[in-house]
Amino acid sequence: MKHIALLLTLTALVMSVCSSARAEEKPLIRSTVVDVNGKPVQGAYIFFYDSPDTKRAVDLVSPVTDRNGYCEKAIPPGSYWILARLKREGDFDMGPLMVEDKLSDPLEIEVKHGDKLDLTFTVMDLLDTVRTKTKKREDLNLVTGRVVDDEGKPVKKVFVFANRHNKPVLMPRYFSAWTGEDGRYAIYLPEGKYFLGISADFAPDLKYAATSEIMVRGDMDDQDLVSAPAPASTEKK
Repeated sequence: MKHIALLLTLTALVMSVCSSARAEEKPLIRSTVVDVNGKPVQGAYIFFYDSPDTKRAVDLVSPVTDRNGYCEKAIPPGSYWILARLKREGDFDMGPLMVEDKLSDPLEIEVKHGDKLDLTFTVMDLLDTVRTKTKKREDLNLVTGRVVDDEGKPVKKVFVFANRHNKPVLMPRYFSAWTGEDGRYAIYLPEGKYFLGISADFAPDLKYAATSEIMVRGDMDDQDLVSAPAPASTEKK
């Protein structure tokens, strides 16, 4: 009987220790970062803030995401506003966001000891955001092509924009995403006449002049734009 009582006592003690250890275990945030196409994003970080103000200095930062877009971070219990951030240059930087940098929407969480959360973040730059919102409209037509230089070589890291007129504007109405190595672009437009332009820069103090006229009557392919991108005008209103 004594042996049984001792065994029960030891068992209860072990269970108590384990329970206490779990109670003191920090919450674990397991994050996966993807792009707008659902592909894993390597080189991103998860930023943790203890208030809704996510434009100030960050409170905690995760390790960098791996090739599967995954990272994890143990944090103290509490309430957080968290988001994923990817710098275009690929290096860790706590400075202000550039227009080419990618960011997720902030997510509010509250965690306590022993919690384990699996979260997914979709990062987008400004052009991704505009393009994603534009694609949801059913009255839009897909216009695609390539941006090439005067020798016919593809131009990368530029975007195509469109306006109803060819006057310089501070904010074009429609955008493509950045071109890749093949120089291809895709832009969604309602039917009608448009002027297309090219730029390698995107900033609120620049003016954009579109010069290539097209008439959109449905989806269009092979609308190549032959031009090396010129800097946008710095003339202001």
